Amino acid sequence: MTTRQTVIGVKGPEHGITYDEALALHTVSAARLTREERLPGTLTPGRLADLTIWDQDPARCSGQALPDLIPTHTFVGGRLVASAVSADQSTQP
Repeated sequence: MTTRQTVIGVKGPEHGITYDEALALHTVSAARLTREERLPGTLTPGRLADLTIWDQDPARCSGQALPDLIPTHTFVGGRLVASAVSADQSTQP
């Protein structure tokens, strides 16, 4: 969304959006679209805590680096559901 990169190259770079706009589309706007804005969409007390922690700050990465970011932890409803650490440990005997 920010770079307009597709599998066949960059299409319409003039239509790229900012990182903040892309983040809002995937959080607050997505919750509003599904009419669930009372629970998900923002990290606020009393709401669902669905979030992903990344190995780098996506807001500070170049658009080209975003696809290579690795999530280290994923929480759904405030509960840890995936962890890169636990995934690495599960492959050990």
